[in-house]
Amino acid sequence: MWVVGERRRSMDNQGKGTRLWVSFLLVATITCFACAPIKKQVSRIIRPEVCWESIRTIAVLRFDGPYGEMLWRHVYSRLAEVQHFNPRDTTRLRALANRSYDKVEDTELWDAIEDLEADALMTGHVTADLHDMHGTDQVQVKEGTGHYKKEKNVYGQWVDVEIKRTVVRPVPYVVRQASVDMEYNVFDLKTRRAMATGMIKETYNEKFGGDKEYGSPGHKLSDLLTQNGTLDELAAGLATKLVAKLSRMKLARMIKLDEGGNSMVKQGAKLAKGGVWEEAIEIWEQVIHDEPDNAAAYYNLGVAHETLGDMKSLRMARDLYKKAASHGDKNLYTEAMARIQRAMSKSHSD
Repeated sequence: MWVVGERRRSMDNQGKGTRLWVSFLLVATITCFACAPIKKQVSRIIRPEVCWESIRTIAVLRFDGPYGEMLWRHVYSRLAEVQHFNPRDTTRLRALANRSYDKVEDTELWDAIEDLEADALMTGHVTADLHDMHGTDQVQVKEGTGHYKKEKNVYGQWVDVEIKRTVVRPVPYVVRQASVDMEYNVFDLKTRRAMATGMIKETYNEKFGGDKEYGSPGHKLSDLLTQNGTLDELAAGLATKLVAKLSRMKLARMIKLDEGGNSMVKQGAKLAKGGVWEEAIEIWEQVIHDEPDNAAAYYNLGVAHETLGDMKSLRMARDLYKKAASHGDKNLYTEAMARIQRAMSKSHSD
């Protein structure tokens, strides 16, 4: 009996010990989870992923800088060409005419912009630089001597041909260097958060006249544009870059790339997903040069053009999708051809 009693007391003590240990674990667990609200608070302030899919109407504020208006015209015109964007002109509204890049924190701006019923707001600051370097090249040129000789022309007829001599003459030249830079911001008007921000640049460095006067088409001294003409060309190129960037941000998640094929095709797809489309395009073009029957490269180049959204780019995308389908049999290619046809039909109807 004594042994049985001792066993019971031992088991009771073990049970008490177990209960104490469980209680300790329970207290520790509660204490641990008491810190959980800190993690939840942090997670609440994590910036949500930007949703470009719902962005169509973009209000474009006046761009800052001496050449801001020039670039603004090109950006607005380029946005209007893209079938999945619809720009709003804010420069004609008195409440917004003087609002620009550094006024985005102004509450009156947001109140005024609501009347436009836009999805997004674009602002920008533009800087430009241009200078010409003048000089003279010693160039060998042919000049007439005033003396003639008889030669047969291409028809076999004898004609008089002036005898020429080679002389060295000083020929003036101009080297034009120019650049246009833009800092831009695009805001979601529903959340008032920045969707895209950055800087893009277009540069120019060309020589006219001198040793190019007689040998390079389009590089005679008389072909040199006015300074404003050169800056206008740069602004047009910059607008194309900016709208292409925004357009691809909108559709990059909606249109699937072909990540099959060789390692270069996959590398291009990875770059494109990261937003580096220019390098991706160069890679796919190189793949096609090396492998003219690479269907994946044709298809991905088609996506690159489709995301630009204007009619010219849509036609190029259609042709590339056809080439992809001719070299490969994938549902991805046939779906793309149907999609591009719908987009082109919609653009014609608009």
